[in-house]
Amino acid sequence: MNVFLVSLGCPKNTVDAEAALSLLRRAGHRVVSDPASADVLVVNSCSFLDAAWQETVDQTAELAEVISGNPDRKLILMGCLPVHRGREFQAALPEVDFFLPSGQHGQLPDIIDRLFGSAEGEEPAQPPGRDPFAGYRNRELLTPAHTAYVKLAEGCNRVCSFCAIPAIRGPLNCRRPAAIVAEVEGHLGRGVKEVTLIAQDVLSYHADGLRLPELVAEIAATGIEWIRIFYLHPASLTLDIVERLFEFENVCRYLEIPCQHASDSVLSRMRRSHSRRRLETVLQGIRERWPEAVVRSEVIIGFPGETEADFDILRQFIKTARFATLGIFPFSPEAGTAAAALGEPVLEAVKALRAEELQFQQEAISFEFLTGYIGKTIPVLVDRRIDEEEGIFKNCKFAGRYYGQALDIDGEVYLKGNAAALGTFVTVRIVDADIHDLMGEII
Repeated sequence: MNVFLVSLGCPKNTVDAEAALSLLRRAGHRVVSDPASADVLVVNSCSFLDAAWQETVDQTAELAEVISGNPDRKLILMGCLPVHRGREFQAALPEVDFFLPSGQHGQLPDIIDRLFGSAEGEEPAQPPGRDPFAGYRNRELLTPAHTAYVKLAEGCNRVCSFCAIPAIRGPLNCRRPAAIVAEVEGHLGRGVKEVTLIAQDVLSYHADGLRLPELVAEIAATGIEWIRIFYLHPASLTLDIVERLFEFENVCRYLEIPCQHASDSVLSRMRRSHSRRRLETVLQGIRERWPEAVVRSEVIIGFPGETEADFDILRQFIKTARFATLGIFPFSPEAGTAAAALGEPVLEAVKALRAEELQFQQEAISFEFLTGYIGKTIPVLVDRRIDEEEGIFKNCKFAGRYYGQALDIDGEVYLKGNAAALGTFVTVRIVDADIHDLMGEII
């Protein structure tokens, strides 16, 4: 069968899509890039925010139109939405032939066989069991060939009131260290230079007697050139953990710490298990001991009950925290979460104004941070060629990232000078900067 797959949402979804595509090929199916030529169309869905599930619905409707009027072609919706909002949308999306929940991507080849082998009108049975890590080793990549995501665990045991991930992906389920290290070694053998370790809560990782620092030590020993780590929950992050991670030269001095807010009253309603004082203590310690470290964070604006005083606390915290980059998200109630039932909603217009104000403040901080690199010489991993002029930087033929920039999340380093091979490191002298990006000359 010819199979077309589109993956939406976060890097964790990307890994599942990569594994599913690899398993499809091994089962003898052909993966195609044109939905018009596919027998089976698959949407790997995201359901974390209203905008994400709406994108899923729109993408599903678009692909349904492609196969409209042809009962011999099938449409499958897999991933988070079938778990989170499955009942809500199964009736609204009758054109979908099968809903495959998150964690069961390994059953996709079998489901396709059942769909095409079932008698007319007969629904294929829901696949038995659940292996959230099926097909992870030796999988093909949807990222550039020199960088790969490595998922350490599935699910989460925390009870943040705004988050639906535990309901969607279940409780924390950690991969065996040997499987993770073997995956990294496989990537290394295929020319991967950077791995990004991901999980909903990496600091809760524990398997076969290893916690995150010990696991990172084993990954670092493979010789992979860059190791990046997402996401470090501030309730569990200590300076001792940072020191143990930064012991290894190939661990990027990059910390992704999702603070979410700084008002203790809001943090309490969010069930975040940390206080503003803890945030400030950890961040101050990082600045003092590792001034080269790049720290990124995210915050939620307009959480139910957020007062002007709460917002002012957050605004002042961001001003002193000096994050290199900051994701700013207006609160969106998620079905099935405790926050969705909280009273005192913040008006949409107020959320928009607060988000705009905080964005303006952060842009000034980010610009000051990036201009501090002008005149410095740093290694850059070359990601892509530039075919046309982009942004304010002219005459640049390549773009890449230094250790403080994560793929598709932070900015880039635009490169001038001699031709560079994709997936290689070049030494670059920074000559310019804007709010998001740097520009440098290859030396």
